[in-house]
Amino acid sequence: MSAMQEWGVVATADAIATGAVSAEQVATHALDRLERMGPRFNAVMLITRDSALEAARAVDQARARGEKLGPLAGVPLAHKDLYYRAGRVCTGGSLIRKDFVPDTTSTALERLDAAGALDLGTLHLAELALSPTGFNAQYGHGLNPWNTAYGPGGSSSGSGAAVAARLVPAALGSDTAGSIRHPAGMCGITGIKPTHGLVP
Repeated sequence: MSAMQEWGVVATADAIATGAVSAEQVATHALDRLERMGPRFNAVMLITRDSALEAARAVDQARARGEKLGPLAGVPLAHKDLYYRAGRVCTGGSLIRKDFVPDTTSTALERLDAAGALDLGTLHLAELALSPTGFNAQYGHGLNPWNTAYGPGGSSSGSGAAVAARLVPAALGSDTAGSIRHPAGMCGITGIKPTHGLVP
């Protein structure tokens, strides 16, 4: 189903919930695109294929048992490599953190997990989220999917590029001074900076 990459979050969740497609099929399709196309735009830091497929199969099994699914059950997402996932390296886009492994998981990721979303991995960013360009001297510069002669904006560069390239239907970034809004504008997608304090 090559059209799967054109589905947004709602369409993907609906297709899985109704059984039109399995969560494993959706996850495999998205993972294949991340692996094949992510490096083209330097959008990806880490792909977690095994754990994502395991989670997708769990969604399919829950549906087969008639269990109520979460609102994002089976939807493949990825996130800026700034959010902690217990037991997984979180570089923050900097070599000084290349071996940093947190022992806690961020609230935002916990909420996505609880909603049933699939975590496909982590995405490129400007070093320590401190640049609006998406350029990173240590992990390479992010590239704009529309024209790789240009940057995708930052600091959530991989999040913007991954959504614009249809690698995932949505991605998590962070925004203090435009770090979601810059990539959204430069990559031609919708980016949301929530009201301060609304989302922890």
